[in-house]
Amino acid sequence: MEELPILLKLSRGREVMLQLRGVTVLPGVAYPQIAHQSHTLHPVVIGSDSPPIQYYDLYNGGDCPMGYEVVVESLAQLTEENYGCEIMKCLQPIGRVQPHSISQIPFVFSPLEAKTYAVEVPIMIIGDKTYPITLFGEGITPDQKDSVKPGSDIPDKQAVLLDNQLAVLSNEAVDFGVVPTFSVTKKVIFITNTSKETITFRWNTNTTPLCGEVISVAPASGSLASTASTMVEVSLLPSSYPALFDLDIICELTDNSKEEAYVQAVAEYEHALEEEAITFTIREEKPRTPDKINKSMDNWVATETLNKYHTLPPIRALAPSPLDRPHAREFHCSKNKKHVSKQQQKAGSQPPAERPTGPPIPPKPFYLHLRITGQVADINLFSGDLGSFDIPIAEIVNPDGPLNLEVPRAASSTEIETTSNVLSFVLKSLLDDVDVHMAIKNLSNEPIPYFDQISRTP
Repeated sequence: MEELPILLKLSRGREVMLQLRGVTVLPGVAYPQIAHQSHTLHPVVIGSDSPPIQYYDLYNGGDCPMGYEVVVESLAQLTEENYGCEIMKCLQPIGRVQPHSISQIPFVFSPLEAKTYAVEVPIMIIGDKTYPITLFGEGITPDQKDSVKPGSDIPDKQAVLLDNQLAVLSNEAVDFGVVPTFSVTKKVIFITNTSKETITFRWNTNTTPLCGEVISVAPASGSLASTASTMVEVSLLPSSYPALFDLDIICELTDNSKEEAYVQAVAEYEHALEEEAITFTIREEKPRTPDKINKSMDNWVATETLNKYHTLPPIRALAPSPLDRPHAREFHCSKNKKHVSKQQQKAGSQPPAERPTGPPIPPKPFYLHLRITGQVADINLFSGDLGSFDIPIAEIVNPDGPLNLEVPRAASSTEIETTSNVLSFVLKSLLDDVDVHMAIKNLSNEPIPYFDQISRTP
């Protein structure tokens, strides 16, 4: 465990001391990063027919996959304490988290009372220990629904640019608000090149499996000249179930000039490796003159005699042969001195060719993060006010049944109250009516009706 204290200064605000802590993970080991021992779910209205799905993020900081299992005994005990009603339910108790990735564990919170529920849910890591997590959920009344809004007060625009920042987003957080199921909602942001070079951007929407299913970005990639900007369309894809989303997608930025230099360096490195594989050098020891020359040897000739003659030029073919040598090596036998040709002296003065030290290092991209929040609610809760939403009819129409372009909706509170009052008045009037009481008593004494005497013959 390593700690690093830093001082965070807010623009036109106060200074905050942060204590950063990091852990060094061994290779080949999964590491679950549990930032907090508790997690608070979004408040849900009591008696809701379609409570939203909420997620708990589990991060794997290791370099190998990590398996987990949610121990649901405490959730079953909470169900027994509430007369068999499932207050909290884990939809995916068993799963795997990829290296350096986040797995979102889905939970459904269905409160019965307007109070705060708390339950300890252990998460067991396969091959590791168990981490207890306390889940808090608050049930609210329908009157308190408008006072509770999802999201946060974090600013959605960057105030200060970094030194090596290549581009900037017009908004770093997008809030879709409350949208109905089966709808397609779109938001528009802009990305601007703040560098002096042409850059390439690429969006990564697969940061989590859930993010790749519900988020779409167009265009997914492109190039931007210096000081240029382009429009990016972020879409929340149709969902058939209510849910709460708090996602993060990444925009990867690359400097084109550095990328081209890297590609050229890689080509030169590969060429150098190929040359090193096929090139070789032959090194021979130069002949040495013996210290004592025996003049009685038949093959010995004095140096003065050698100087009188000249060697014949080499026999060459009409076409040059790879076996030809452009210069013959000349060795003069001498007693105390060795003579070397000028070509050898020139070749010996040249330094040997440099061997490649290692592959070139690719340029590091710059990353921009875009936070996406939103809530998908049941389409029946919108009381038919769907004119501002793009709802594909094919998503809600049964292909086997008749075509009905009218979107089903739930009754408003005024309609429900009026219908309830009318039915209550009618039932009360029937109970107080004497004729109704006499008709009920005379039912057993009435003759058999004529239509009941008609029977079908086989």
